[in-house]
Amino acid sequence: MTADSRTFQFVQQLAANLKPELDLPAFPQVVRQLQIALVRDSTTIKDIVGIISSEPVLSARFMQMANSAAMNPGGTPVASLNNAVNRLGFNLVRTVATAFALRQLSRDSSLGAIRQDLEQVWKTSNEVASICYAVAKQAFGRQPDEAMMAGLLHSIGRLYILMHAHHNDPTMRQDPAFAETLETWQPIIGKAILEAWGLPQRICDAVENQDYLLEGGSAELEPLTRLLSAAKLRHRLEVEPELRLQHPDAEFLLNGVNLGKGSFMDLVAVSQADIASMQQALAA
Repeated sequence: MTADSRTFQFVQQLAANLKPELDLPAFPQVVRQLQIALVRDSTTIKDIVGIISSEPVLSARFMQMANSAAMNPGGTPVASLNNAVNRLGFNLVRTVATAFALRQLSRDSSLGAIRQDLEQVWKTSNEVASICYAVAKQAFGRQPDEAMMAGLLHSIGRLYILMHAHHNDPTMRQDPAFAETLETWQPIIGKAILEAWGLPQRICDAVENQDYLLEGGSAELEPLTRLLSAAKLRHRLEVEPELRLQHPDAEFLLNGVNLGKGSFMDLVAVSQADIASMQQALAA
């Protein structure tokens, strides 16, 4: 990657001019309103319900998630949007809204040139988020929603760069440095976005260090960072066969990750039902 490539200069400028709101062309306005509202300390459940209820499809999505097997294992029906938001909490409100936005973008016909990339972001985000949620529940028994949010939002920097590059100069993808620049900058952009949203620092740090396993980072990082990096690497090993050739030690690195009650891989093994349930809930 060279600092004089047009992609590098473009992304560097994006990072310098990042706005607190998620400034994405074609991003659903209702989700942008939610992101801004969730930054404010004064925001109430009533405020959130008011924003969500302005979009019937999103409202239905929240009701569906609150009544899903993953979020409602007892099967007690949630009959109102207010109760749905109460059950999910603000962390999951942001997560569900972002998942909804990613899905809408991946189906937007006006974004045909990058539709495959957007579909991959959506699919990868859901699968990594599901692993993070289920493993965190097993390993720590608390705050699995934070882990799921980190998983779902770990590619938000990639999304931001893709959308702005497409909007400003679709030919930028032809730059030989585009792919490498995207990989290098997406965690940095992602962290900046999440900090601007006011998310907990441990989530921001996890997103910034999401590739620490392959990059030889410290094993003393926060548990959430280690969980996100392991979940992402496990997913990549399943969908990118060439990664095993590029990083022959990847399996060894993954097997060395320990979290709470045991190793990451053992926790994944006993969490298969929860992972599948959450994937189904997010993808519905």
